[in-house]
Amino acid sequence: MDDENGLVLDFASSGRNGCGTLTAKCADEVIHVEYLNIGKSKSRQQYVSKVCDNRPKLDRKALEDELMKLAANLSQSETSADPAALPELDAAAIVRPERFIMPEVSGLAVPTMTTVGDKVQGRWHLYLRWADGKRERRPMSSSLELPNGRRLFIHPEPAEPTPNMKAGWDRTARRRWFDGEAAPNAAEVFKDLCERIAYFLDLPREHAKGMTATLAVWIMLTYGYSSWDAVPYLYIGGPLGSGKSRVFEILLRLVFRPLSSSNMTGAALFRTLHSQGGVLLLDEAERLRNTTDPATAEILSMLLAGYKRGGTATRLEPLGDNGFRTLSFDVYGPKALACIAGLPPALASRAIPLMMFRSPPGSEKPRRRIDTDPAGWQRLRDDLHALALEHGPTWLELPERGDVCPAMSGRDYELWQPLLALASWIESHGARGLLKLLQEHALRSIDANKDEQTPDADETLLRILTDEIRMGMTPTPGDILAKAQTVDAAGFKMWKARGVSEHLKRYGAVTHKSCGRKVYKVTLETLRTIQTSYGVDLGVDENLGES
Repeated sequence: MDDENGLVLDFASSGRNGCGTLTAKCADEVIHVEYLNIGKSKSRQQYVSKVCDNRPKLDRKALEDELMKLAANLSQSETSADPAALPELDAAAIVRPERFIMPEVSGLAVPTMTTVGDKVQGRWHLYLRWADGKRERRPMSSSLELPNGRRLFIHPEPAEPTPNMKAGWDRTARRRWFDGEAAPNAAEVFKDLCERIAYFLDLPREHAKGMTATLAVWIMLTYGYSSWDAVPYLYIGGPLGSGKSRVFEILLRLVFRPLSSSNMTGAALFRTLHSQGGVLLLDEAERLRNTTDPATAEILSMLLAGYKRGGTATRLEPLGDNGFRTLSFDVYGPKALACIAGLPPALASRAIPLMMFRSPPGSEKPRRRIDTDPAGWQRLRDDLHALALEHGPTWLELPERGDVCPAMSGRDYELWQPLLALASWIESHGARGLLKLLQEHALRSIDANKDEQTPDADETLLRILTDEIRMGMTPTPGDILAKAQTVDAAGFKMWKARGVSEHLKRYGAVTHKSCGRKVYKVTLETLRTIQTSYGVDLGVDENLGES
């Protein structure tokens, strides 16, 4: 449709049954975009109402007639269409709404508020930065037309923002960006983050620079994590009163779309992450060690899956006919976890540790009020949003930067590569020495963390197994448990032989059947590999003999 008022209607069909994206424009300005079933009268009427709310002078009746014609034409064409001719959609053409980065366009969704009559109504708007430098703001839609003719589909469609949902990116800053204000310098943003962190946190002097840089780069990563296939969690540890809560206060004011929680149910957590994305800040994570509690186990399972792209939480939802359907919720994204007692080993292996200590006597930092400078926090958030949109496609190249991770492999590489690659990029914008600083801190952290990778109980079991193998024995899990109970009666009081088998299996020590018994026939070479990989001293030297 192209009427005398300058209104242009464009309908992009998506599949069959009248579903597609309908865009209304006036003089190249997008008035309203919506994914709807154009064949349904109610959907058309609602669409007309929204368009006319924005352009009251439009002829409502003429608009309704045009939509009816579009629906009739579409219905006729679908009747003759061959279902087998419909193309299969590439999964790479589907992106999440809150933050997506493609070679052609970088975008993020921002909640905005307006009034309809005497009621506040929330709406989502997409802020887009195209590869040719064009900046655009448009209402949320279910798809985008790319310059090369491909279509980008946005899923899931977020629920309407509630009136109390605040945009991290200030309205005035958004307008300046849209009007062409230059994006901030990455090195300057990094410097500002470090200064803000150092102002509020007492960190060990010998590690302060590395810890501050790690925290600042991780905050920046939360605005572009979708470029990577895996993202490191942040583990904030330390004794009571060491500043863990203060770290969370800083993260809450700086990370991309924070979700703070210490008592949400598993279902509420993964549904919220699926619908709005963002960064989970989970305090009091000690409860995750209680894996016998089904509710806790559900949260732990979600966290273990959510550090890799495609990580989902799956649930069975009841249907009206007493049946069930399987639903998967996308939970991929950065997460920060704080606790005193330490994380479960499997979860700790997905996190970069940031160990806090109590402030020295007389320090002013714990007494500094976090919100005496709200404008300063807002400026940092505005800079981070603008920086992410401006350089998003450039970040797509960073996951290939293997050269930034010397002497790292396996999970260590997976955790630190995103931070080190991003640090290298920030350094290229003026932060001299940042990459070397973070590399050195990463290697120290990895080395210091080796002692934490192997729980005390596991270390006891591995040493007993090593002693048995040295003596030429082929012990059963029950034999090892019996010796462990003599070493630590209280610690192994409630253990079963099956538990011993499960724990040793994590390190590659598995049983074999022999004369009807399950026994260990582990070689000293296997034990040396365990000793090297997990940093536990089993007394096996480099020549596979005894030390």
